[in-house]
Amino acid sequence: MKTKAWLLFGAALLLAAPRAFAEEVEGEAAPQGVLTRPPELLQFVEATYPPQAMAAGTTGSVLMLLTIDEAGKVTEVIVQEPAGNGFDESAVVAVKQFTFRPAEVDNAPAPVQIAYRYEFTLETQVETVEAPVDKDNPTGELRGRLLERGTRAPLLGLNVRLGERATLSNERGEFVFDKVPVGEVKIIIDDQDYYTLEDEEEIRLGEITEVRYYLEKRSVGDQTVVVVGKRVRKEVARRTLTMEEIRKIPGTNGDALKVVQNLPGVARVPFGGDLIVRGSNPGDSSPVINRHGIPVAYHFGGLRSVFPSELLESIDFYPGNYGAEYGRYSGGIIDVKIRRPKEDRLHGRVEADFFDAGVLLEGPLPLIDGATFAVAARRSYIDLLLNAVIPEDAPISFDVAPRYYDQQVLLDWKKKGHRLRFYYFGSNDRLELVLKEASARDPSVGGDIENEIGFHRFYAAWDARLSEDVEHHFSVSFGPNHLYFAAFDQLYFNQDIWVFLIRDDISWQVNDTFKLRAGLDLELYSGDIRIIAPFPPKEGEDPAPLGTMELMEVNESIFVQDPGAWLEAEIKLFDDKLLIVPGLRIDYNRTLEDWAFDPRLNARYTLRKGTVIKGGAGWYNQRPFFDESDETFGNPNLEQEQSFQVSGGVEQALTGLSEGLELDVVGFYKHLYDSVAPVEDPAIRYENIGTGRIYGLEVLLRQNLTRRFFGWISYTAMRSERKDGPDEDWRLFDFDQTHIFTALGTYKLTNNWEVGLRWRYTTGNPYTPKNKCIYDSDNDTCIAYNLPANSERIPPFHQLDLRVERRWIFDLWILSGYLDLQNAYNRENPEGVGYNEDYTQQEIRSGLPIIPSLGFRGEF
Repeated sequence: MKTKAWLLFGAALLLAAPRAFAEEVEGEAAPQGVLTRPPELLQFVEATYPPQAMAAGTTGSVLMLLTIDEAGKVTEVIVQEPAGNGFDESAVVAVKQFTFRPAEVDNAPAPVQIAYRYEFTLETQVETVEAPVDKDNPTGELRGRLLERGTRAPLLGLNVRLGERATLSNERGEFVFDKVPVGEVKIIIDDQDYYTLEDEEEIRLGEITEVRYYLEKRSVGDQTVVVVGKRVRKEVARRTLTMEEIRKIPGTNGDALKVVQNLPGVARVPFGGDLIVRGSNPGDSSPVINRHGIPVAYHFGGLRSVFPSELLESIDFYPGNYGAEYGRYSGGIIDVKIRRPKEDRLHGRVEADFFDAGVLLEGPLPLIDGATFAVAARRSYIDLLLNAVIPEDAPISFDVAPRYYDQQVLLDWKKKGHRLRFYYFGSNDRLELVLKEASARDPSVGGDIENEIGFHRFYAAWDARLSEDVEHHFSVSFGPNHLYFAAFDQLYFNQDIWVFLIRDDISWQVNDTFKLRAGLDLELYSGDIRIIAPFPPKEGEDPAPLGTMELMEVNESIFVQDPGAWLEAEIKLFDDKLLIVPGLRIDYNRTLEDWAFDPRLNARYTLRKGTVIKGGAGWYNQRPFFDESDETFGNPNLEQEQSFQVSGGVEQALTGLSEGLELDVVGFYKHLYDSVAPVEDPAIRYENIGTGRIYGLEVLLRQNLTRRFFGWISYTAMRSERKDGPDEDWRLFDFDQTHIFTALGTYKLTNNWEVGLRWRYTTGNPYTPKNKCIYDSDNDTCIAYNLPANSERIPPFHQLDLRVERRWIFDLWILSGYLDLQNAYNRENPEGVGYNEDYTQQEIRSGLPIIPSLGFRGEF
């Protein structure tokens, strides 16, 4: 009996889909790119058959994950499905000697990972040969194309058999058999990642028979070729989410920015409208799109983010100790990366659920080589639903019920080391309602309320590789911010501000162990503001009855200039085990005439494979809010607020328990100083006399996306305190939450069914209790006596969310239906505290009840 080792490329080596997705490998993360050419095996080395296995007549199959570098060398082999009996060791020795033609990403050699199966068998294998053709027998030709069912993506490298003949599909999914005898023939397409297809075709004399087959993937969404990361992880805590993960998380309706609220360090906010990161104030954290800030992250009530998840590449969440390229904020940063629109063909997507409906169209731009486009829009219909269900005798009526919409246009051109991007995106929310009866506690609160918030942005960017070691990035964005609010014929706020943001940075890879990055950025704000309102309450303060407060008026034009510069180095030592990233950021606030110098340092040390120790320290500044530095509402002589942050932790790969299982533990401390705090002097109202301290521990146990399961458990133990002056006592922050726990996961039951759940628990927020009141006869209201600030807490919050999704795959498109059930056991979760008109009785105000959201998504 002849013994021979043979292999299966399967669809793993030769791509189940044309796009390669980035994953974190060995502590690095890579930007996504298009896999333009898969690796090709040039030199095969036959494995030695284990003697004992041969003697026993035992066969084996070893599935491995191979990392292939830019030169086509196999640099790492991970056994994913061992066979034992000596097969694993023999297969690893053999494949490490393989030589490949390198894969190409965006037409340039790049490292990739492929799934590779080595089969050991004692049976003689049938070689792929051309069947002998009798010249006297009539023949024809068979041509075909293989496309993935639903997505219509061409399938490269699938084995097509016709009798004893066999061939592989090319990069367009095409295959050809010539000199096929006339008559009926049987075609078999058998691949480990796709359901087997068998077909019979009639071959006619001298004719070309053309066929097209749509193959259904056994596990939709799996990616078998992975671009290996080149981007170095530098920060102590950077948590990256892929779009495939985001789409599956229960309770978020597949919305990208809402998913961030499930990560360690993020406080739960009633109705999800703000970002509270590591105990920082609302407004201290910022969402940015391609490093350019946007004024709001969410539509009304946090129901949906203002940018569609379908156009995002990834989200990097930095809860603290981020690098010098980010400035002007002392909380966290959510950096949203926009992906390049698809370029293989025209794609479309339509989706509708309980809250809104959206459409997306993308593909290559005709007549312009290397250019792609995307157009998207979304509109809510909550206004239609509310007007239909609210009775006429309700104490509230809507003239314009909560309504939002957003729209995006993307153009992307890339060729020969240059990339140009032009984006437009905008958002608008509007609400008009009438409180039919005045408040019993404050008669001045009643009547009409109008609110509108929106923005538009035009964005342009140029990325250029000036040489093999130097890259240059320039981007600019501009557009108006609009905010309008009017209430009770007393309050008025109208803001129309044009925003201009410019970023220019360059990176230089000096050598293998030293990289230098530097940049400039400039923020300009110009526009008009008109306000009629009382002095706004600050964090830690409860508002007094509106009727007892003096109304102030501002009507002015503003022009704000905030230039900044930063410098950062990446230094690798001890055979790349130690990475040190020192940086310096300089900001100047021209309105306050105040400079800020912020040195920062991060370091990571790979103790052993899969174990990384990390730490960081640095200074961060934040400009005061507009009202605090305004001459009418505040103190124009304020300085910028400061914070010193330090954190440290460990990352541990737990591959011994499960492939892709990771543990990340981070401890942190933040010292706030020069914080803006209210003072009793009415001439200045605010001074930089506040301080704060925030400390805690973050734990993230994460199972990365596999064929069937992904999920994570996150836990944060934290305490956030403030001191409003040198002689004041320490008090709890308004959103201090001692314990924040989230467990979520999704499981693929079959190729077409998925289920998921999310359970959350958070400590209740602090509040300031009230004890009776004094009657104000002039305003017919009662002014409460406040007990110590934030000295009590509301009860804890906990909630279960469920998601079930069903997929129907057709030849040319895919239909998905899903049910997202929020607050599945309908708990009356506490969100705040209310009082009767004389503050003698207290009640806990509950949040939203159970909310089922049924949605459908069609894509081609």
